[in-house]
Amino acid sequence: MKLAYLELGKVQNTHGVRGELRVEPWCDDVYLFDEIDTVFLNRDGNDPYRIAGWRPHKHLVLLTLEGVGDVDTAACLKGKTLYVRREDIADTLPEGRHFIAEMLGAEVRDADTGAVYGTLTDVFNRGANNVWEIKKGDREYLMPDIPGIVVSVDIEQEVALIRPIKGIFDDAEEVR
Repeated sequence: MKLAYLELGKVQNTHGVRGELRVEPWCDDVYLFDEIDTVFLNRDGNDPYRIAGWRPHKHLVLLTLEGVGDVDTAACLKGKTLYVRREDIADTLPEGRHFIAEMLGAEVRDADTGAVYGTLTDVFNRGANNVWEIKKGDREYLMPDIPGIVVSVDIEQEVALIRPIKGIFDDAEEVR
């Protein structure tokens, strides 16, 4: 389902005494911050803050927001998730790629038979590629997100079609 606001990252702490924030970015490329003018403190678009500046710092982003000019004000934002309007970053997404937040909850089906494998509950990176976590009932499956396995993802219909490799969804034989 297309979301109006997407999670951008989480404020981990303050940095210095001038209100700079240490943000853990939840995006593939921190230079996405170049495309953004405003962040929000909730997914409803309330509590907007204009970005005054940012810079990469190790695995974090140091972010300066207008109206946050001292460490005490910045400390109030610690632990907050930052959101961005989808329309502000939609053009940065390459063809055939999707925002993870919009994929979560999709029904995962076999591209050839239509069999339902479960629901996509998480996507995480394990180095070479993303890994999908798919749940069905009390079972949990992990599947690599690689060409040949993932056939298509339809955000509007909330369906992902796959051709899984043997063994991912097969019930494990009882070990004797």
